[in-house]
Amino acid sequence: MNGNWLTQSFFAMLCLVPAWLTIGFFDKNYQIKSDVFLIWYFLGIVTTSIFFGGSTIDKIFPSLKMVAVMMLIGMTIGATANILLFRAVSAAPNPGLAVAIGNTASVGVFLAALLLSRYAPNYFNEVKFDAQALVGIILTVVGAALIAIRR
Repeated sequence: MNGNWLTQSFFAMLCLVPAWLTIGFFDKNYQIKSDVFLIWYFLGIVTTSIFFGGSTIDKIFPSLKMVAVMMLIGMTIGATANILLFRAVSAAPNPGLAVAIGNTASVGVFLAALLLSRYAPNYFNEVKFDAQALVGIILTVVGAALIAIRR
C-alpha cells in the first residue's frame, strides 16, 4: 500500500486489532498456545511479505552479511520481545493492556531516534521534535504507568 506514513499507520492499527484478539481466541477455543500461534502468524507475515511486499529477490537478500545481521537481531531481541508480548496478550485480563504497555516502546524509539539523528546523522534520518511530541510522550508514559499500577 502506497501512501504517507500516517495513513499506513492508521490502516496497520485497524489490521492489528483483530490480529491481537486472535491470540487469546486460539488459546481459549483451540488450546493453541501463544508461542505456537506466534510461529504460524509470523510465517504468514513472511510469506505475504515475499509475494506482495514489492521487493525483488535481490533486495530481499541484500548480502549474506546483512541477512545474517538481520536474522541475528530477529533471533535475539525480536524473538524475545514478541514471545513475551504474545504470552502477555494471552495471559492479560484484557489483551489491550499488554499491547498498550508493549507499545510504550514507541517512547524509547522516539527518544533514541532523536538522539541518534543528532549524534549520528550519517546513519539515521532527521527526527522532528516539538512541544506537541513531548506532550504525547508524557501522556504515553502516564497511560502505561496507570495501566501497570492498576494491575
